[in-house]
Amino acid sequence: MKISIITIVYNNVKDIEKTILSVLDQKIKDLEYIIIDGGSSDGTVDIIKKYQGQLTAFVSEKDHGIVDAFNKGIKKASGDIIGLVNAGDFLEIGALKKVTKAFEKNSPDIIYGNIQYWENGEKKYIYKADHTLLPKFMSINHPAVFIKRFIYNQYGLFDDTYKLAMDYDLLLRLYTKNVTFAYIDTILSNMTHGGVSDINWRLAYHESFSIRKKYLGNNLSLYLSYLGQIGKRYASNTISALGLEGIKILYRKHYSTIKKEKS
Repeated sequence: MKISIITIVYNNVKDIEKTILSVLDQKIKDLEYIIIDGGSSDGTVDIIKKYQGQLTAFVSEKDHGIVDAFNKGIKKASGDIIGLVNAGDFLEIGALKKVTKAFEKNSPDIIYGNIQYWENGEKKYIYKADHTLLPKFMSINHPAVFIKRFIYNQYGLFDDTYKLAMDYDLLLRLYTKNVTFAYIDTILSNMTHGGVSDINWRLAYHESFSIRKKYLGNNLSLYLSYLGQIGKRYASNTISALGLEGIKILYRKHYSTIKKEKS
């Protein structure tokens, strides 16, 4: 079973090597690694070229943004399974062996697991994913999602209508098509707070709301849920500004719909 991993990057000289090494160190027999660079000018390309002999494909050229880069990588992939690990994110040691075993055991269309979040170089919390909550919000993080290639062929690639929530659109689309998901309760990937969606969270929330309307219909409960999510985000930001992180830790552990365990 061949796994294709795709990394997209643009001007991330600080983090790209960590991402590359996390993929190359997976030690699985049949690994295809594709890097799509958007025409970086900060030294990123020089670092990638150090490992070019271990890459299946490397493209460095101007593109039309995140969706274009994702789709470009997927079209180049030949593996049975496709995973996306953006520059700055990194796979957990042994993650792809666990993914391979899970596909061989259950043969679902999608395997997903947990994400370890980092902040200021320290482990923050573990995000416990749950695909059954996708109709409510983005309950899975795409660096811990692995999808059979034929699913993209059958149901389509990422939609360039969206600038930030394109992964939610894809996963909710697949969920409503009754594609089979299987969860493995283990950390598969690592992410750092402060990404594009974190910085532009208002746009990400608005796009996610539009996506739910598209696939689930326009009803009052969607509006109420959207307003509730906005309110929670403002409350979270206020608590952080006041230095009351302990309250957020308690909430994540005991009250959040998605459990976020302390690392």
